[in-house]
Amino acid sequence: MPPRPAARVLLLGWDAADWNFLRPLMERGALPHFTRLVEGGVSGSLRTLLPILSPILWTSIATGQTGDRHGVLSFVEPDPAGGSIRPVASTSRTAKAFWNILSQHGLRSVVLGWFASHPAERIDGVIVSDRFATTPVEQPLEPGTVHPAALAEELAELRIAPQDLTALQVRPFFGEALPADEDPRLLALCEELAKCATMQQLAVHFAARRDWDVLAVYYDALDHFGHGFAEYHPPRMAHVSEADFALYRHVMESAYQFHDLMLGRLLELVGPETTVVIVSDHGFHHGELRPPRQHAAAADPLAWHRPQGIFVAHGPGVRQDELVHGASLLEVAPTLLHLLGVPSARDFAGQPLRAVFVDPPALEPVASHEPPHPRDGVWREAAPAESNPWAAREALAQLAALGYVAPDETDDAQKVALAVESRTSNLAQIHFSAGRPAEALALLESMLPTADRPHLRCRIALCHLALGRAMAGRALIEGVLTTHPRMPLARLIYGQIQLAAGELGEAFATFESVAAEPLHSAQVQTYLGQIYLRRQLWAEAEAAFRRALERDADLAEAHDLLGVALRQQGRWDEALESHMRAAALDHARFSAHVHLGMAAAKLGQVDWAIRAFETASALEPAHPFPHRCLARLHKIARRDLTAARRHAERALELRRDWFAARRGGPDRA
Repeated sequence: MPPRPAARVLLLGWDAADWNFLRPLMERGALPHFTRLVEGGVSGSLRTLLPILSPILWTSIATGQTGDRHGVLSFVEPDPAGGSIRPVASTSRTAKAFWNILSQHGLRSVVLGWFASHPAERIDGVIVSDRFATTPVEQPLEPGTVHPAALAEELAELRIAPQDLTALQVRPFFGEALPADEDPRLLALCEELAKCATMQQLAVHFAARRDWDVLAVYYDALDHFGHGFAEYHPPRMAHVSEADFALYRHVMESAYQFHDLMLGRLLELVGPETTVVIVSDHGFHHGELRPPRQHAAAADPLAWHRPQGIFVAHGPGVRQDELVHGASLLEVAPTLLHLLGVPSARDFAGQPLRAVFVDPPALEPVASHEPPHPRDGVWREAAPAESNPWAAREALAQLAALGYVAPDETDDAQKVALAVESRTSNLAQIHFSAGRPAEALALLESMLPTADRPHLRCRIALCHLALGRAMAGRALIEGVLTTHPRMPLARLIYGQIQLAAGELGEAFATFESVAAEPLHSAQVQTYLGQIYLRRQLWAEAEAAFRRALERDADLAEAHDLLGVALRQQGRWDEALESHMRAAALDHARFSAHVHLGMAAAKLGQVDWAIRAFETASALEPAHPFPHRCLARLHKIARRDLTAARRHAERALELRRDWFAARRGGPDRA
């Protein structure tokens, strides 16, 4: 086996860390340790997955698989012991995590607090499960919290209780005055701070040792601080009083600075010979896109999540001062394995980020790491039974407080029904976002007998639209609008149906009726821009896409279509930049690469254009258009007639299949 790029890796998971918050703090010099890693390493955005729910996402980060493959589909699941629900567990996972794979290759992992890691698996190394930090200090750790179990008593002493925090430790999160002792928000902050400090105590304990190949630590504090205090962050939201704004406006900045301090201590302990990777599963709205209090979505935790996480890598084996584009959560596990000299697998949903490496290792991927291995640590027989309900109860209470699960007073039968509904709904969204609307439709329709609500019917209508059944979608949405005529989501989908049917005037009026809705305004402006494009009103289309980007600068579709509007006005350089931005934000967006190739070719950037069309072809192998463009480029610009003929023949073959499939497909009327 060739020498591995990294001697060992420190992997830090900062739930909800967001570049839109980090960059201003970096520019002010407020995050010195994090800034040093970014400036001396590789960094970029990580595209999240849908739905944006942390247990699904962090399991995808750990496994390199989507939720339909790894089996963790919500925060909770029906308890196999019967009667009620439990937090998702390591036994819920149906794919190996990186620590299982490393263990079967003889490498030692220390994994601290990772989502869905209880009961701790018996790998070569140490696992402290996600029940550790939620177990009250006065309660003993339940079996399965720590592997090896012999470490449990020693590690339990590292837990910090909220009442152990001093005013001096809490004061940096506030301005000149502290909140009143009875303010429940102060107690919530202290609880989160104590949990975060507990995880840091664990991390420091193991970082000081040298008997591991990877140390992976998960911190959920930025996400929890965000749900509790992002509404108080500047600029002041309309519903926030001046007094509350003055008290809590500094909490989010202080939370990020606290993470930087923790990072600095870990870097000091692991030393420069350790490669460091920091990731987040999604971002968090802190500015104008925060849902206003009066809006129903404000109560939905997912409405606060942004679809772009962060990726940073620094140290031996990693390039310096580089950007990585088009990365997703699914590339983290394969990249980590490559850093440690372990091959990727062909059944991973993602592949190693080669742009990270100074010298990418020549590792041939294996077919799969999934076959059972005696050293993988996976639970295949009965795991430890739930002997101490405190940790599970506390975890469920925290999820209920954040709005993720039903409150404790809900009866057990209803909790189970809601858990099953949530898992089915999430699996449907995973299928839909992966381009499998038929599978999503079947799941959503199975929910109608017990969960027939307007929102569910809207999602079913979207599946019909994606399948080319516009009339079925129209009938559903018109039914919803009969009883809920002002429902923004229903009107937004109805506008899409009208647009798909070529009813441009009607669609324009429908979208304009939703334009004032703060949570939909960026997407609405994008649809209005599409109508302007269809009408060949290029300047008006440009203005609409720019309004969309003023609202949400990371909307890949708006960047891509802005490039189209600019191209039609002869502004090719600007168009190229817009298409580049779209492809960087959403590497899986086929049209962004096609449009990028067209702009690059027009500007004489032949190599660039060829790479863009090749990427587009890889994303949609059955589409003939990239091959047509490649045939032309190879013939005219490269004078490579052999390559030109190959692509031309492939384009013709695919074109026949393409039109045959469309003729045999569903009626799009």
